[in-house]
Amino acid sequence: MADLKVLTVCGAGVGTSTLLRVNVDEAFKSFALPFRVQVINTSMSRAKGTKCDLIITFETFSAEARSFCPSVVVIKNLMDKEELKTKIGAYLKEKKLI
Repeated sequence: MADLKVLTVCGAGVGTSTLLRVNVDEAFKSFALPFRVQVINTSMSRAKGTKCDLIITFETFSAEARSFCPSVVVIKNLMDKEELKTKIGAYLKEKKLI
């Protein structure tokens, strides 16, 4: 499999998406995957022009994200590492990556 490109998205693409990126990157590393996962934080407007495999965002941005990316994981709490691991694990299983 080629690299997996993941975007963490918030409104401005600075604060919240950066914190989310750090935690998402850590969650992906916990799966010890046999391919590279590239996690990039960005704003919704920039995300629209970026090819990616998965977007991780909040309910506020989920409908818009789904309009241009078929795989969207919606989280409630960016600091809840168990929520991230559970939802990322479900995505990886759904895509038959683990």
